[in-house]
Amino acid sequence: MTAWLAAALVLLAAAVLKAADRTGATVALSGHGVPGRLATPVWAAVVMAEAGLAAALAAGLGWAPGAATVLLAAFAVAQTAMLLRGGAGAPCGCFGGRGRLSTGSLGRTAAFAAFCALLPVLGDGPSLPATACAAVAAAAVVLALRRAGPVPAGALELEGEGPPLGAADPLALPGDGLRLALFTSGCRLCRRVEAAADVLAAHGVPVHRFDERHDVAAWAAAAVPGAPYAVAVAPDGTVIAKGTVNSAPQLESVLAAGEARWAAGQARARGDEAATDDAGHGTSRRSFLSRVGAAAATVTGAGAVGALVRPGDAHAYHFCGHIYTTDGCPHPTGLPRIDRDGFPLRAEDGVPVDDLGRVIDRLGRPFGEDGALLADAEGRPLPIAPRTRVCQATARDFGLTTQIDGAWFRCCHGRVRKLVDCCSTSDRRINGDASLQGYCYKDRKVFCVMYFQTSVPC
Repeated sequence: MTAWLAAALVLLAAAVLKAADRTGATVALSGHGVPGRLATPVWAAVVMAEAGLAAALAAGLGWAPGAATVLLAAFAVAQTAMLLRGGAGAPCGCFGGRGRLSTGSLGRTAAFAAFCALLPVLGDGPSLPATACAAVAAAAVVLALRRAGPVPAGALELEGEGPPLGAADPLALPGDGLRLALFTSGCRLCRRVEAAADVLAAHGVPVHRFDERHDVAAWAAAAVPGAPYAVAVAPDGTVIAKGTVNSAPQLESVLAAGEARWAAGQARARGDEAATDDAGHGTSRRSFLSRVGAAAATVTGAGAVGALVRPGDAHAYHFCGHIYTTDGCPHPTGLPRIDRDGFPLRAEDGVPVDDLGRVIDRLGRPFGEDGALLADAEGRPLPIAPRTRVCQATARDFGLTTQIDGAWFRCCHGRVRKLVDCCSTSDRRINGDASLQGYCYKDRKVFCVMYFQTSVPC
């Protein structure tokens, strides 16, 4: 019975961790070859399958060990296929998005599959009520989902993003009262925030909208980091609140922060200290969020220097519109785009390139834009050049020992973009700045960064 319960707990833990890290788990599935549009349904199916098998094992159902063995064997086959493609170090998705694919992860999966297969031999299963076991498993997954995705009530306001607070409105929005500028890009999340803006507009709040494609100059003037983003302008024409918004409450929080700050300023002008204090309470959450956001930027090794890339050119930067102090890793074609196994891709179209930056076919042979194999003056095909993982090439070029430890994610042009830290023990980053911990483990720190463009919609 103990063995059955142990197996149930492991499966439930795997389901809960996948549920708690939806983005990481779906990106891991995308790395395994699951199409982006199917990544979320497959993630949900795997979570339900693992939680259901955990409940079945805890209830001692006779078919559960066999079903668990089949599922785990399928996982082992998928890992084997990816390892044979050179995918060691990629996210395995075993326990959420943090685990890495390796022979160790494969061995662990295979061993657990064998353990489940032997459960009937090891003893009788528990006789707990199946309904109660299913309820506990479902509750654990639901709690993980709720814990994984809380939406902060306030917008994320960072000092280096958007127009400076107190500065003159760079867009010269018309009107003499408090008004909002909303920056969108046609994304699904943007449409949700736009619906919230419609409600505000219906209640008399002037909302001016700026599309990433059609209002490039306005985006550049306001130094907007991405969409959806909101800026509140005071009656005197100064910027009074701003922030990244993902929901109706967050959009409303920008307006509320602006109203509170304007009231506080008016109270100070009258010399009413009590009113100033009362108005200031409305911005305390915003100040807290600002500190949290700044700390998060430091932790990830991504402190913005305040330079904005024009939205029309944002596709050329792997941070989607920002230039950060941690620079990209050396790459044969410039921008450090990689495939799911860490090998270089050309940024503009994602085609494989070799270490010389030449477009190559599946056999590694270089070919030109006309599709013909490159040849020398006598018509002989040019020799195949090495193709090295970008982080490994960085180690070779700089005389370091590097390793990919972790990653973080941004929504870029409607798809999840995975920003990957190439970690080393160097005290300096590739651009000479002091190293930051980022998502590196142990004593390693971020040396440079790369990106993997997934097909997972966002």
